[in-house]
Amino acid sequence: MKAALKHGFMLICAAYISLPIVIVCLSALNGGRSMLFPPKDPTFARFWEFFVSEPVWLRSMENSIIVALASATLAVLITWPIAYDQWKRNTAFSRALTGLAGLPFALPPIVFGVGLSFLWTFVGGLGNIFTGILSHTALLAALPLVTISIGLQSIDRYHLDAAQTMGADEPTILRTIILPQTLSYTLSGFFFVVVLSFHEFIVIFFVSASAYSTVTLQIFNSLRNGFTPTMAVGAITFLLVSIAVFSAVARYGDLPRLLGADPARKDN
Repeated sequence: MKAALKHGFMLICAAYISLPIVIVCLSALNGGRSMLFPPKDPTFARFWEFFVSEPVWLRSMENSIIVALASATLAVLITWPIAYDQWKRNTAFSRALTGLAGLPFALPPIVFGVGLSFLWTFVGGLGNIFTGILSHTALLAALPLVTISIGLQSIDRYHLDAAQTMGADEPTILRTIILPQTLSYTLSGFFFVVVLSFHEFIVIFFVSASAYSTVTLQIFNSLRNGFTPTMAVGAITFLLVSIAVFSAVARYGDLPRLLGADPARKDN
């Protein structure tokens, strides 16, 4: 009886989560310009518009990909030395630098977005896609900073001691032990930034100044003309990207440790 109640509860939770997704997916099949449920005149024409024929959606998708990949790359390149320095030396300066790198993620996005809009207006970069990349880099740098720090802390100290005993210098240890053992954590941080940047709306709304649009901004702009099935295709795209990225992180990364699991407890 207890097992049946448990399974029933899990089924209700699964239905609660999946039902909105099913409705959005079916709404994307509408043949007309209105988002109806159940869909009328089902067709895949809206997918063709989103991915092939509509320039406005193609440009927004291109901008989203550029901003997401570039900001993720910059975030990893900036935070890796910071995390390494804190793990290696743990000085007051390295701790302060780590705190500064993670601070924007703790701020309300609207506060950070307004602040950046003033900053880019002052320096003359408002509306430039490069400032959008830098803004997302600053906002999301905390993610690779955390995953890389977890990866560095998971390195077996015996490996480092053995390498030093055999005469390996610091660059050799970094190249042969530290980088390979933290690669999955580095990639996890990279992909977390890609997904969140792809979904982010508030900060990019302020710093783009309507000069360009990402997919999230284009969906918002399209709301002025009502709910259209093409918007549902955009939502499906977000969903598929998230599933693909998080599945890759779960498959190739150390997801339990990234979520806070303590391996010492497992050993005990």
